[in-house]
Amino acid sequence: MTTVYLIRHAEAEGNLYRRCHGHYDSTVTARGYRQIAALAGRFAHEHFDAVYSSDRTRTQTTALAITRVHDLPLRTDPRLREIGVGPWEDRTWTWLGKFDRERLVQFNTRIAQWHVDSGEDMAVVRERTLAALRDIIAAHPDQTVAVVSHGMALRTLTGTLQGLSLEDLDRTGHAENTAVTKLEADGDDIRVVYRDDATHLSEELTTLHRQLWTKTKNGLEPGIWFEPDGSAEGRFRAVREDEYVGAVAVKRGESGVAEIEEFRLDEAIRGRGLGIRLIGQAISCARPLGCDTLRVEAPKNDAAALRRAAQYGFSAAGETPQSVTLDLYFGNDERYRRARFDEAWAEWNEKNDG
Repeated sequence: MTTVYLIRHAEAEGNLYRRCHGHYDSTVTARGYRQIAALAGRFAHEHFDAVYSSDRTRTQTTALAITRVHDLPLRTDPRLREIGVGPWEDRTWTWLGKFDRERLVQFNTRIAQWHVDSGEDMAVVRERTLAALRDIIAAHPDQTVAVVSHGMALRTLTGTLQGLSLEDLDRTGHAENTAVTKLEADGDDIRVVYRDDATHLSEELTTLHRQLWTKTKNGLEPGIWFEPDGSAEGRFRAVREDEYVGAVAVKRGESGVAEIEEFRLDEAIRGRGLGIRLIGQAISCARPLGCDTLRVEAPKNDAAALRRAAQYGFSAAGETPQSVTLDLYFGNDERYRRARFDEAWAEWNEKNDG
């Protein structure tokens, strides 16, 4: 009998910045690394023979919980990718709710009927993920394997293994980041032992309860979306309910650094957790420019701005008598990702007595 642990990736940019990421290649957040460390703790004394993931950075990074701790190579398979969403890629969920509302409701409540041009239908996702799983099981008879994939892809795969139709999938829940599903396979017979278990995460490390779409009808998400400002390249106006409520502007600097020139939300809507979405827009603008780091200057005497930047994941990169230079790295350098995991893993072991 082969044992397979299906694992959803850790919190990534799309989850935090509230953007639609299917095939889009995004990175893991600071909370995501702590989730991966907790996942590594869960499996620290489990034996594994192989580890697979999709070819996206967020799943490969999550797989460090197994590969790094158990000294195993990672095998990637593009068939384990998330559903491809075509023109929806990297759109904010709020934008989709305004400009493609009917199809977004369909995506959230009638997924079997959902379709966008150049996107994937769920039947395609079901067939490719199931084929990948069967090939993995066939390659590892009587072994234990970890497979890291994505939320919608795993929801479809697990539901299919439980005998559900595509129409039935809407009745199943959404998995927490790094949630685990255990399978036992004997030949072509694959049994779901349990699904979507995230008991290794403390409350502060969970992601789903922070997302407003889980609390609204049809999964529509309030918030802000972004409109390019035609008068200035790299500047975007933040829009809420058809009113301009802020702006973010980015320009390419030197050595892969994108400099934030403007970062503003109106006083009336501050304190609602929307500022982080301006960071997401800045990254979305900077990445196509070939940048992997956001940089912003903050006055030394602005304690609130420095505290907020730390919460957003920025760290000090330099200072003058008047200001602090703050950087946020969003690249996919493998050495960097390993180092970030090692830090989170050491912290987890310290808190949990090894």
